[in-house]
Amino acid sequence: MAAEKPSFQPLYAQIKAAILARIADGEWGPGSFLPSEMALAEEYGVSHGTLRKALNLLTRENRLVRFQGKGTAVAALNADSALFPFFMLYDDNGERVFPASVTEAIRHGLADEQEAAELAIEPGSEVIRIHRIRILNEKPVINEVIVLSAERFPDFSLDLNRLPNTLYEFYYQQYGLFVVKATERLTASLPDASDQKLLCVPADRPLLEVRRVSFDMVDNPVEFRRSRINTHTHHYRIDLK
Repeated sequence: MAAEKPSFQPLYAQIKAAILARIADGEWGPGSFLPSEMALAEEYGVSHGTLRKALNLLTRENRLVRFQGKGTAVAALNADSALFPFFMLYDDNGERVFPASVTEAIRHGLADEQEAAELAIEPGSEVIRIHRIRILNEKPVINEVIVLSAERFPDFSLDLNRLPNTLYEFYYQQYGLFVVKATERLTASLPDASDQKLLCVPADRPLLEVRRVSFDMVDNPVEFRRSRINTHTHHYRIDLK
């Protein structure tokens, strides 16, 4: 069998990874400014151009933000920003709407194959499942399950009343896990028994199913979220820019 070729990263990619690691370790928190480009280039022993290339990549990935005349800062957590929306739901008048949440249950269990694959853990590993209902205009519109690795969230609180409407800031404040990106897959599905009961929909009404995996600074999965949405009076919209 032929030996695997050794991997090689360009110098700017190594600097990018080093900066990400320091952010992940909490040296620079959300909203805090990095040292000047000159200071960082000197610290890493690289040219200003190499350092700037690494920072430009991190900026394009929305992990850093450039401020004219001020410097470069770690992207701040912002639930209403383009990076951290909670579902791009709009009513029939074209107004964006933000559902409130009611936490139904928080339980520990064992990861099934799909949950394990999404969270990059072994099947049968301990997970935490948060079951929530999302409310709009006093009506349930989203049936949602959020799955977390128990290893990444030790001593997770089982107090239903402590969880905020938006969880990303909670993850950072309580566990130092800073979500910087997410991927979503959208499909149509028929409601199961839970959906029919909690969303008050008939068995033949299609729901929009959104499966989201969110990632931290070094691309490790933080959560897997499956949400089934009744779009009878609302629609899901994404603006591509």
